[in-house]
Amino acid sequence: MDREKIITAAIMAGLFGGLVGGPVASLSDYYAPPEKRFWLFIIPEFIGFICMGLMVYYGRSRKKKADLDH
Repeated sequence: MDREKIITAAIMAGLFGGLVGGPVASLSDYYAPPEKRFWLFIIPEFIGFICMGLMVYYGRSRKKKADLDH
């Protein structure tokens, strides 16, 4: 596989895992103390938002590279 497809797949996996996995992980341990549920929720959310930022950065860099090629 080429590098572009691997990067896209990794970003999408991190985005889905972070933004969907956080609430699911928090709800799966429903009877845990609130502090533990908070950390189960917030850590994957940070991962998801980092992947979202990487997706935006990667998209802009590809667009800029395409504009320079023309």
